[in-house]
Amino acid sequence: MGHHWLVTVRNFERVGFEGGRDVDRFKRALKNGTDRTKKSDLWNEPEHDFDHDRNRSGKKPDEVIYAFTIDLAQTPYKVLHKSGIQDVADSNTLNEGSAIIVYDFSQLERKSENEYWFKTSPKQAALLIFTVEERESDEDAEAREEDRDE
Repeated sequence: MGHHWLVTVRNFERVGFEGGRDVDRFKRALKNGTDRTKKSDLWNEPEHDFDHDRNRSGKKPDEVIYAFTIDLAQTPYKVLHKSGIQDVADSNTLNEGSAIIVYDFSQLERKSENEYWFKTSPKQAALLIFTVEERESDEDAEAREEDRDE
């Protein structure tokens, strides 16, 4: 990786509803390095995204990701905002329907708070793609331990 301990992370839903049908976005990400397609939306949230309406970039939606950068050298991991502010990475919004792509920070150009453009192909920039399993409840974990002890 070009930047020591910095990675850019995108989380997304493994299955999405597109064009009137369910689509396996995780399978697409494994194949292409991104869950996005040429038909994905370009976001224009003020102060968070590049303003594609006012500044025509020529970028296609599959050449853009919405993500965040994490410094893995810090514990707990810190999200690095473009403004220089840091906060603790939060995984509470993830569930068993979530997937995560970890990208090489050096292979992306940060254009706004959460928008990045690929310098290379998404597949070359991707370091790791994985899914999130449902968290085991404390009661289930205790029951499993009791079963194992018997």
